Amino acid sequence: MKCIFIVGFAYFGLVAGYQVIGCHKEKSKSALALFKARAAETEQQKPKNNLSQSPMPNRVYDLWHGERSLINPVKNSVDSQLSELCERFAKNDKSMRDRIRASLTEDDFYTLLTFSKRSSVFAIRERNVGHLINGLRAIAMIRLEKIDPRDILWVLSLIYHSAERTKQNPDKLFRDAFTLSESKMSTLMVDFLKRSPQEKDLRSSWGYDEVETKNGIGFIGWEFAEYHPTYDLKLIAIDIADVIAADKYEPDVSVATNLPATWLETNDNILLNKTLSLVQGGASIFGRLRPEVHPEQGGHILMIFLVEMADESAARTLLAISKNKRPADYAILGLAQGKLFCLIVARNFAAGVKSIETSESLSRFSDGIGKVLAKYVPKP
Repeated sequence: MKCIFIVGFAYFGLVAGYQVIGCHKEKSKSALALFKARAAETEQQKPKNNLSQSPMPNRVYDLWHGERSLINPVKNSVDSQLSELCERFAKNDKSMRDRIRASLTEDDFYTLLTFSKRSSVFAIRERNVGHLINGLRAIAMIRLEKIDPRDILWVLSLIYHSAERTKQNPDKLFRDAFTLSESKMSTLMVDFLKRSPQEKDLRSSWGYDEVETKNGIGFIGWEFAEYHPTYDLKLIAIDIADVIAADKYEPDVSVATNLPATWLETNDNILLNKTLSLVQGGASIFGRLRPEVHPEQGGHILMIFLVEMADESAARTLLAISKNKRPADYAILGLAQGKLFCLIVARNFAAGVKSIETSESLSRFSDGIGKVLAKYVPKP
């Protein structure tokens, strides 16, 4: 989930006794308090017959090496070990499944969710229903009281989409997983299946879209802004993400995003607003500063906004505006190539903490990102 800019979605519903916002990525404080209270209560009521040793792998998916990204995941040992665990879980009787489930922590449940997400990608790439079966088995291992139901629903949307893409029967796959789940999780799955096709649609309701990468299909974030580009902004954004990943940032990529006017505003924004109305489509790359780089810079974010404009003149206008902008509390760098405009913004969102980047230091990205833009712009 993104930490700074939160996208709100429209579908609301009630699931398993919780207020569930279908795909609203902003968790309200009251909802979080409820989940934490229920989690603490459940922890106190945990059965005493836990396994003496956790069945989970010793290592988890590494955020800082891109293992939680769904754009271009690569199989690793955690996937293999969790696949084996899911198969063992399914073969056990209910008593042992309950013991396995009770032995897991909240962190374990989120590791299982990441496994399920990755499985939905591998299922499409390999046309292998086994990935979907194990992805659902992983969800069946989760206790709903220990996790936000919305996080489950996002994963179910991915698995459902992958099942349809591989010409499987998602309803049958889900029903098979019911028998392995606790009752509240089964109810959540049943309620998901009852939703309309529109409410289950991956892009229009859940904020993901497919993207074709060098290793096959992946999933990229979709944020619902107007999106009618003529260039492949998905691939351009992924290539830009590779540039900052080679630096000191871990990127997160979304398309159908806006370029917020706030980063370029001055005392007179008539030209800016007029020019932004000419955006044909946008993408965003959010870079988290890796902790080993500067441990006290947890609030530091690198934001890259990529837009395709209606014409080259509009892109050059945004570039000129960016060059004249002199912000005091953040750093910016603008780049343009053809109809593409790219704005790099660095800021620390922690109160009173200065950004480690300056507009001058951001210039190190000019060459790499400039080459990416030039690669996709048609030669005259």
